[in-house]
Amino acid sequence: MWFFGRKKKLSQEDERESELKLTNEQNGIRLLNDDTKEKLLQLKSEVQKIEDFINIRIFALDDLENKQIGYSIDSDGNSLVSDEQGSWKSEWIVIGNEVLCGDPIIIDATKFGVPVSLLTHGMGDWTDGINLSESLDKFTNEIKSINNFIYKKAEQNIVPRITCRELDNLIENIIKDDKYGDADNWKSMLNQIYESTKEYEDNITKKVKKRYDDGVKIKEISDELNMNSKDIYKYLRRKIGG
Repeated sequence: MWFFGRKKKLSQEDERESELKLTNEQNGIRLLNDDTKEKLLQLKSEVQKIEDFINIRIFALDDLENKQIGYSIDSDGNSLVSDEQGSWKSEWIVIGNEVLCGDPIIIDATKFGVPVSLLTHGMGDWTDGINLSESLDKFTNEIKSINNFIYKKAEQNIVPRITCRELDNLIENIIKDDKYGDADNWKSMLNQIYESTKEYEDNITKKVKKRYDDGVKIKEISDELNMNSKDIYKYLRRKIGG
């Protein structure tokens, strides 16, 4: 920008932003094409719908440059990328994090499908982590499947509305067509909904067992709790916290 024939002097903040932008262009951010950006927008939208149930967050596109600080660049804009074992790689782009520990969720924009991974802080290098999905598309669709499941369950007027076994089945369906799919990884990401579902099922179990111990017949318990008789028997056998 020119002002009275002279180039406007950049503030320290503007200079730092310019340095960060230049460094990011030299590292992974430059690999984000329009198609990948659109997919990241879709992923963020799907994750936001279930923020109360999932243990990850996806960053806004406008925040991605600053979110690389501490990974591909330091706070002064210097590159942290190197070819040394365990160092940050230039093709890695931080797109989000795990909520509890802040571990970075990354994509590798140079690989086919743009795979999604979760790396681990505090291990001395970046070789430790887990693969979440073989592609950005699949990861987004997997999150979408969870959204659809929760929405349908919320619309149903039955008891139990949701069970841990149904969550297990959902995860099995999600991972079966993803070579990086892992049930334990998904259960960790969905820990909130698992915990709330366990509590929900514990409450149902207590109600069923109390009414049964009070001498109420199975048919009457079924009518009272809007449950079918088969489920009543299941909850009579279920252990609290099971």
